[in-house]
Amino acid sequence: MHDKKEKIVSLIMKHNVSAIAILSENLELDQEAVIELINELISENGLHGMVSEDGVRFFRSDAKVSDAPVIHREDHLPEFLSYDSRPGKVIAIIGFIILIGAGLVTNYATDITEENFAAGLFLVGLVIFLGGLYLVTKKDTPA
Repeated sequence: MHDKKEKIVSLIMKHNVSAIAILSENLELDQEAVIELINELISENGLHGMVSEDGVRFFRSDAKVSDAPVIHREDHLPEFLSYDSRPGKVIAIIGFIILIGAGLVTNYATDITEENFAAGLFLVGLVIFLGGLYLVTKKDTPA
Protein backbone atom coordinates (compact mmCIF):
# COMPACT_ATOMS: atom_id res chain seq x y z
CA MET A 1 0.00 0.00 0.00
CA HIS A 2 2.94 2.31 0.61
CA ASP A 3 3.86 2.13 -3.09
CA LYS A 4 0.31 3.10 -4.05
CA LYS A 5 0.45 6.12 -1.73
CA GLU A 6 3.76 7.23 -3.23
CA LYS A 7 2.36 6.81 -6.71
CA ILE A 8 -0.74 8.88 -5.78
CA VAL A 9 1.47 11.64 -4.40
CA SER A 10 3.63 11.52 -7.53
CA LEU A 11 0.64 11.68 -9.88
CA ILE A 12 -1.00 14.51 -7.98
CA MET A 13 2.05 16.64 -7.18
CA LYS A 14 4.30 16.10 -10.20
CA HIS A 15 1.84 15.33 -12.99
CA ASN A 16 -1.07 17.50 -11.73
CA VAL A 17 -3.65 14.73 -12.05
CA SER A 18 -6.85 15.64 -10.24
CA ALA A 19 -9.41 13.17 -11.63
CA ILE A 20 -10.11 10.24 -9.33
CA ALA A 21 -10.98 8.08 -12.36
CA ILE A 22 -7.54 8.61 -13.91
CA LEU A 23 -5.85 7.94 -10.58
CA SER A 24 -7.81 4.70 -10.20
CA GLU A 25 -6.85 3.60 -13.73
CA ASN A 26 -3.16 4.27 -13.12
CA LEU A 27 -3.18 2.54 -9.73
CA GLU A 28 -5.47 -0.26 -10.92
CA LEU A 29 -7.77 0.24 -7.92
CA ASP A 30 -11.43 1.13 -7.69
CA GLN A 31 -12.33 4.76 -7.08
CA GLU A 32 -13.47 4.24 -3.48
CA ALA A 33 -10.07 2.75 -2.58
CA VAL A 34 -8.31 5.70 -4.21
CA ILE A 35 -10.45 8.14 -2.22
CA GLU A 36 -9.64 6.25 0.98
CA LEU A 37 -5.90 6.39 0.19
CA ILE A 38 -6.14 10.11 -0.51
CA ASN A 39 -7.99 10.69 2.78
CA GLU A 40 -5.27 8.72 4.61
CA LEU A 41 -2.59 10.84 2.93
CA ILE A 42 -4.46 14.01 3.90
CA SER A 43 -4.67 12.89 7.54
CA GLU A 44 -0.92 12.02 7.49
CA ASN A 45 -0.12 15.44 5.93
CA GLY A 46 1.23 13.73 2.81
CA LEU A 47 -1.20 15.73 0.67
CA HIS A 48 -2.91 19.05 1.19
CA GLY A 49 -6.33 19.51 -0.34
CA MET A 50 -9.77 17.98 -0.45
CA VAL A 51 -11.85 15.54 -2.43
CA SER A 52 -14.88 17.07 -4.14
CA GLU A 53 -18.33 16.32 -2.71
CA ASP A 54 -19.22 14.03 -5.59
CA GLY A 55 -15.92 12.17 -5.29
CA VAL A 56 -14.81 12.90 -8.85
CA ARG A 57 -11.80 15.19 -8.30
CA PHE A 58 -9.10 15.99 -5.78
CA PHE A 59 -8.37 19.68 -5.38
CA ARG A 60 -4.93 20.62 -4.09
CA SER A 61 -4.79 23.50 -1.64
CA ASP A 62 -1.12 24.18 -2.34
CA ALA A 63 -1.50 24.75 -6.07
CA LYS A 64 0.76 27.53 -7.32
CA VAL A 65 -0.62 30.61 -8.97
CA SER A 66 1.04 31.38 -12.27
CA ASP A 67 3.70 34.09 -12.20
CA ALA A 68 2.75 35.20 -15.69
CA PRO A 69 1.61 38.82 -15.84
CA VAL A 70 -2.07 39.47 -16.36
CA ILE A 71 -2.71 41.26 -19.62
CA HIS A 72 -5.76 43.48 -19.54
CA ARG A 73 -7.61 43.94 -22.80
CA GLU A 74 -10.66 45.78 -23.91
CA ASP A 75 -13.42 43.70 -25.39
CA HIS A 76 -15.00 45.16 -28.50
CA LEU A 77 -18.29 43.97 -29.87
CA PRO A 78 -18.05 42.45 -33.32
CA GLU A 79 -19.43 44.64 -36.07
CA PHE A 80 -22.29 42.28 -36.86
CA LEU A 81 -23.64 42.76 -33.31
CA SER A 82 -23.69 46.55 -33.60
CA TYR A 83 -25.94 46.69 -36.67
CA ASP A 84 -28.72 49.26 -36.23
CA SER A 85 -31.99 47.84 -37.53
CA ARG A 86 -34.14 50.83 -36.49
CA PRO A 87 -34.27 52.49 -39.96
CA GLY A 88 -35.50 49.23 -41.49
CA LYS A 89 -38.15 48.86 -38.78
CA VAL A 90 -39.36 52.43 -39.33
CA ILE A 91 -39.56 51.90 -43.09
CA ALA A 92 -41.42 48.61 -42.61
CA ILE A 93 -43.93 50.31 -40.26
CA ILE A 94 -44.48 53.12 -42.79
CA GLY A 95 -45.08 50.53 -45.50
CA PHE A 96 -47.53 48.69 -43.24
CA ILE A 97 -49.43 51.93 -42.57
CA ILE A 98 -49.63 52.55 -46.32
CA LEU A 99 -51.00 49.00 -46.75
CA ILE A 100 -53.69 49.71 -44.15
CA GLY A 101 -54.51 52.98 -45.89
CA ALA A 102 -54.80 51.19 -49.23
CA GLY A 103 -57.17 48.68 -47.65
CA LEU A 104 -59.35 51.46 -46.25
CA VAL A 105 -59.42 53.26 -49.61
CA THR A 106 -60.43 49.98 -51.28
CA ASN A 107 -63.29 49.44 -48.81
CA TYR A 108 -64.73 52.93 -49.24
CA ALA A 109 -64.09 53.30 -52.99
CA THR A 110 -67.13 54.47 -54.96
CA ASP A 111 -65.85 54.13 -58.52
CA ILE A 112 -63.17 52.32 -60.54
CA THR A 113 -60.73 55.25 -60.41
CA GLU A 114 -60.55 55.10 -56.60
CA GLU A 115 -60.15 51.32 -56.74
CA ASN A 116 -57.26 51.67 -59.21
CA PHE A 117 -55.67 54.30 -56.97
CA ALA A 118 -56.05 51.93 -53.99
CA ALA A 119 -54.45 49.08 -55.95
CA GLY A 120 -51.48 51.28 -56.85
CA LEU A 121 -51.22 52.49 -53.26
CA PHE A 122 -51.30 48.87 -52.09
CA LEU A 123 -48.43 47.93 -54.41
CA VAL A 124 -46.36 50.94 -53.33
CA GLY A 125 -47.01 50.10 -49.67
CA LEU A 126 -46.05 46.48 -50.27
CA VAL A 127 -42.76 47.50 -51.90
CA ILE A 128 -41.95 49.89 -49.04
CA PHE A 129 -42.91 47.26 -46.42
CA LEU A 130 -40.75 44.56 -48.04
CA GLY A 131 -37.87 47.04 -48.45
CA GLY A 132 -38.01 47.82 -44.73
CA LEU A 133 -38.05 44.12 -43.87
CA TYR A 134 -35.05 43.62 -46.15
CA LEU A 135 -33.14 46.34 -44.29
CA VAL A 136 -33.98 44.72 -40.96
CA THR A 137 -32.63 41.34 -42.08
CA LYS A 138 -29.57 42.72 -43.92
CA LYS A 139 -27.36 42.25 -40.85
CA ASP A 140 -24.29 40.24 -41.93
CA THR A 141 -23.68 36.85 -40.42
CA PRO A 142 -20.45 36.28 -38.51
CA ALA A 143 -17.53 35.10 -40.61
